[in-house]
Order: sequence, then structure tokens, then C-alpha cells
Amino acid sequence: MASTMGIFIILSIFAFYLARFSITETRSGAYHILDIKARNLAMTGAELGMHLYKSSRSTDGININNITGNLNNGSYTVSFDSDNDESTSALPYTHYLTMKSSATIDDVKRNIRYIFSSLPEAFCFSFYGNNTSSQTFSETGSYIDGDMFFNGSVGSGSGTGNGVTYISTGSGGTVLSDYPEFPQLDESIYTTLLNSAAAVSGGNSSYTNYSYQFDGADDYVTIGGSTDINQGEFPKKTIEAWFKTNDKSNKQIIYEQGGGSRGLNLYIKDGKLYAGGWNRVEGNWSPGTWLLTSAISNNQWHHVVLTLNGGGTKSAGAFKLYLDGELKGTGEGSQLWHHNYAVIGKTRAKSRYDDGTTSSGFTFNGFIDEVRLWNTERSLSDIVDNKDKVLSGYEKDLVAYYNFQEATNNIANDSDPNSPINNGTISGAVISNSGPTLSSNFLLFKDETITLSNYTDSKLLVNQDLFILGSSFNGPGYIVVNGNITIGSTDLNASTINGNIFIICSGSITIKENSQTGTSIDAPVILYSKGNGSYFNSTIYGLVVSKGDNLLLSNTNVNGAILNYSSSFSLTGDSDVIGSVVSYYSVDIQGNDASIEKGNIPEFSGLVIGLDPFVVPGSYLEY
Repeated sequence: MASTMGIFIILSIFAFYLARFSITETRSGAYHILDIKARNLAMTGAELGMHLYKSSRSTDGININNITGNLNNGSYTVSFDSDNDESTSALPYTHYLTMKSSATIDDVKRNIRYIFSSLPEAFCFSFYGNNTSSQTFSETGSYIDGDMFFNGSVGSGSGTGNGVTYISTGSGGTVLSDYPEFPQLDESIYTTLLNSAAAVSGGNSSYTNYSYQFDGADDYVTIGGSTDINQGEFPKKTIEAWFKTNDKSNKQIIYEQGGGSRGLNLYIKDGKLYAGGWNRVEGNWSPGTWLLTSAISNNQWHHVVLTLNGGGTKSAGAFKLYLDGELKGTGEGSQLWHHNYAVIGKTRAKSRYDDGTTSSGFTFNGFIDEVRLWNTERSLSDIVDNKDKVLSGYEKDLVAYYNFQEATNNIANDSDPNSPINNGTISGAVISNSGPTLSSNFLLFKDETITLSNYTDSKLLVNQDLFILGSSFNGPGYIVVNGNITIGSTDLNASTINGNIFIICSGSITIKENSQTGTSIDAPVILYSKGNGSYFNSTIYGLVVSKGDNLLLSNTNVNGAILNYSSSFSLTGDSDVIGSVVSYYSVDIQGNDASIEKGNIPEFSGLVIGLDPFVVPGSYLEY
């Protein structure tokens, strides 16, 4: 009996522990299922966060910084950190950010994280060369810092100086068989904006024009000696001006440069307009050539042009006179050598005339405007297409431009911003609102401060060329031009395009003269041009997208990223790119001062730029 009772007690205890073990196993299995569900819920939240970040790029705490939701009897929260990882350690680059997703079901919680790059994987390299033209990368004098990839061979002594040189095939680097694709740019946002700009009317179709009035006694404008105008050898010249005389019977000078040995002039005598040219020393252009026309009237605006295309000796057809867009005469001529300064409205250096005389002291009685000096021979089509239009001052081969819109401290401003500036000195002549009727085929902002929020939807839409000279633009917003964009400086100010602004053009973009676009890595600009890109002596914070035939950086610093489609891509002078360069072709780095260095790239928070972010490989972590 005692033995039976003992066995019963032992079996009862075993049954109790067996039942308890079964309950514990059931509870552990349930927790394991909940753990799997919580992990899946965290990954669901992470996937939602990825899509929202891709579409808005915003992590500002309002839009997507704290994403919450409920699903499968649980809840999830997704957050972003632009500075640190989950353990508060700093991220390596500004364009990296941490996405954390936490999910809770009952009392089970799971945490996961990913590291994002705000730009595609190719931008993880200091330089990525897709090498569509199948070249060998040969930049022995250049400096690249950081891992680079080149889709082809790299020559001896080329490649990165501090990092790994990866190649797809060939020789000269470490073969990376599974390399990133060239990024795909979604251009829909840029195309839509350019279509909107093309639909608006021109910006400055009318133009309030001024001129200078000369009294016929002692008024004139002197232009000093210049390597652009008179100090050197000049095979080609074009001099053009608008004038209105009060009395065409009087002998009077519109323009002269030079003296008794070499020179050019435009003058009126006995009711006729003359264009003269001579070089009585080196070129055997002696006694000279004087072309004339009688098709001028008193108190009427006329447009006159003198052109020269000569060589070392005199030749036929080198000298021409145009009036009001028509060729009036052709004669012989040679090039000019070093000669005296230029004067508007008076003779000061004994110019030569058609009758063989030389004299000084003749003045002009009337109005003169739009004096343009070129070191090229302008064609008839060039003259006709532009005589009734205001110039920007950035035209090729234009060396001095006096539009007489200003008269400050007796200075006739040279509105050609190319160096050197050839300002004139005013003696007596006064500004007048009696100018020829001209139009502009561009929109100009000069020494202004512009706030883009004052425009509809913060978009400045321009259906012509745009010039921003010595001006500041404040964003956020868009500058969209169906044409070319030029950003430069004036005598007073450099131009600054502050952060979070898109600059988009269908033509070419030129930035020069110490201008700055963007203010920091955290306040970038996006520069998109379907035409060529030329950046001289400027500073850029942001993204440069160049789709034309040529991209040139000369003495220019880019802090951010370049996406280049141009077949000709050069870095010259002291040009430094700190961030990443991704090019459809190779790059020509000229000289030891130019460099590409892996560095920070803007995150472009809140800016849809047409490039997808990506998850940094190996960054998934459960913690």
C-alpha cells in the first residue's frame, strides 16, 4: 500500500511538471510568433518610409519624420536621423541618413534600421566614369581622392591617389564585375517647368532707351588706351553706333580711333556719311579708304557700321560700310597695328579724311547711342538681327559696349562685363531720353535683390535669355528659362543665388566672376541645363546636371555632385569638386591644381530632383 501511494505521488508530480512544461512551451511559441509578426511589421513600416522619402525627401518632423500606423493588432513608428545612426554615432557623409522602424505587438517589440544615400549608388564613388566613348582613363597629372570607378582600363599612374581604383574590365585597377549602373534621371519635373516657361510671353519686349546729347561745341567721350581696342594688332574690327544729327551739312565726327599713321573713323560732311580707314606704315594701306553714302537725314536716327577684315598687307574687300542694315560700300584695307585711343563725338588726334587732310577739333551736333566695338567682322545678318536690340554685353568678340543708360560721375559705363572694362570719360555730353526705339531679347536683373516667393508658385518663368548681374535671389523657388542663363557680376556686386533654388534652362548656362550658387551643403541649388555648362571663377553648393555638348569648370569649386552627359568635360585651373562626379563619358583634368575628392553631398531635403535615393548595401540591422 505504501509502495502504491509513493508511485502515485511521483506520477502526480511528474504530470504536474509535464503540464507546466507544456504551458511554457505554448507561451514561448506564441512569443516567437509575435516576435516574427513584430519584425514583419517593422519591415512594413520601413518599406512605407522608403517610398515616402523617395517621393518627398522630407525629414523635417512634419511630413514623414514620424510615421505611425496600426496593423495586425500592432503599431509601428518610422523616424529619420540625418546626422547619426541608431547608436548616436555620426554618419560618414551629409547625404547619408538613418531610417529607424520600430514595431510593437502586445509586449513584443522589434527595431530595425537602414542607412540611405540621397543619391544613386554611383555617387558613392569620388568619380564614376561610364566611359561611353570607350577611352582609357589617362590623367597622370590629376588628383582624385577616394574610391573611383571607370568602365574600362586605367592607364599607368592614373586613377585615384587615395582609395581604390575600380574598373569593369581591362587593366589598371581592381575589377568590379557587379558595378552600379549609370543613374537614371527622371526629367519630367524639368521638362514640365521648361514647357511652362516656353508658354509665357517675353519678359522685356519693350525697353526705355537713353542716349547722349552732344552740343556741337566741346562735348565728347574719351575711351582710354586698351589692349582690346587699340594697343596691339587688330586684323578684324567692327564699330557700330546709332546717331541723329541736327545738321548734316556741317563736318562732324561720330567716332574715331587712331591718328595720322593708323586709324578708323566715322564722320559727316556735306550731307554725306563717311567711313574711313588707313594704315600708312606697316600694311601699305595708304593713303587709305573712305566709303560714303548720302542716305542720311537730319533729326532722324540712323544705324551705322564699319567693318574691317584685313591681313598684313592691303587687300580688296577688307573694308565695308553699312547704314540702317544695308551694305553701302566696300573697299580695300589691311589690319591695324598699335594706334591712339578712341573718342566719341569729337576728333582729338588729327584723324584723316577723304580729301587728304588731317585735323582735330571737329565735334558732333546731335545724339549718339549704342556704340559697340568688336574684334571681329560682323556679318550683314549679325548686323540686321541685332541693330534694333539691346545687347547683353556677353556677346562673343564684343570688347566694349556703351549703351549710355547711365551717367555717373562723368563715366560712360562699358556694359561689356568682359575684362578689362573700358569705361569712357564724359566731357560735356549729357544723358537724354531721346534714343532710338530698341527692344531686348533678354531679361536682365542688375544689382537687384529678388525674392522668388513674390512670383506665382515661387516660379520665375522666362521665355528668352536671362542675365543675372550683381544680383541676389532668395528662395525657395525656381528660376526657369526657355533660353540661356548668364550669372555674373557688376562693378558693384557679385551675384548670389541662395539655397533651395532650382535653376533650369533649355539652353546653355554660364556662371562667372565670383558668383555663388547655393549657400552651404544644407542650402543647395540644382543647376540643370540642356545646353552647355560653363563655370568660371565661381562657387557652387548643390547638384550640377549638364546635358549639352560641353561642360567646363575653370577655377571653380563645386561642393556637392555633378551629373554630366556632355562628351567634352574639362576641369581647368584651380577647380575642385568635393563630393562626387558621375559622368557619362570620361573627364579631362588639366593641371595639378584641379581635383575631385570624395566628400559631402547635400541631402536635398524637400527637393524632388529626379534622382532616386538608395539603401547603402549591408546597412540593414536589427537591434
